[in-house]
Amino acid sequence: MTAIFQFVLKHGYSILFAAIFVHQIGLPVPGPLFLIAAGALIAAHKLDPIAALAFSVIACVLADWIWYEAARRGGEKVLHFIHRLTTKDPDFHDRQAKQIFARYGPQLLLIAKFVPGLDAVLPPLAGTAQTDRWRFLALDAAGAGFYSCAYTSLGIYFSHDLVLAASYAARAGTIVASLALVMLCVYATRRLR
Repeated sequence: MTAIFQFVLKHGYSILFAAIFVHQIGLPVPGPLFLIAAGALIAAHKLDPIAALAFSVIACVLADWIWYEAARRGGEKVLHFIHRLTTKDPDFHDRQAKQIFARYGPQLLLIAKFVPGLDAVLPPLAGTAQTDRWRFLALDAAGAGFYSCAYTSLGIYFSHDLVLAASYAARAGTIVASLALVMLCVYATRRLR
C-alpha cells in the first residue's frame, strides 16, 4: 500500500486516471487501493478532492463506455469473450449474467463497481440489451461517483493507517454492495406492486 501511495504522490492525477481506467478495462490493477491512496493525499492536502474524484469518475465511465459500445455493436460475443477469459464455463456465466440483468436492469450500474465480476460484465450486458446510451452513461457515472467517493473517503479517514484502510476496503465493497442490493430489491418490490 505504501508503494501505491508513493506512486500516486509522485505522478498525481495522471497515474490515478490510468490506474482506474486500466482496472475498469479489466486488467489486474488494484483500483480501490489507488483511490485510498488518493484519499490519503487529499487528507494531506497534496491532491484536490474534486479533481481526484473527477479523474477517477471519468476513467471509470470511459472504460465502461468502451465495453458498452463494443457489446452494442458486437452483441453477445463480447460478453462471452469476457467470461471465456475469467471462467471455466462461460456459457453458464453468460446465462447467469443475463438473468441478473433481466431481473434488476441497468440500475445495477449503481453498485456494480463494488461487486467483483459484476463490474466487468455489466457494461457489456447494458450494451447487448441496447440500454439507452444516455441512461447508461448517467447510471454508470453515478455508480462511479459512489465507488470513487467510498474508497477515497476510506483513504481520507484512515490516512494515518493505510494498511488498515486497505483491509476495510476489502470488506467495504461487500457490505456496500449488499446494502445497495437490498435497497434495490425493496425499490423493485414496491414498484411492482
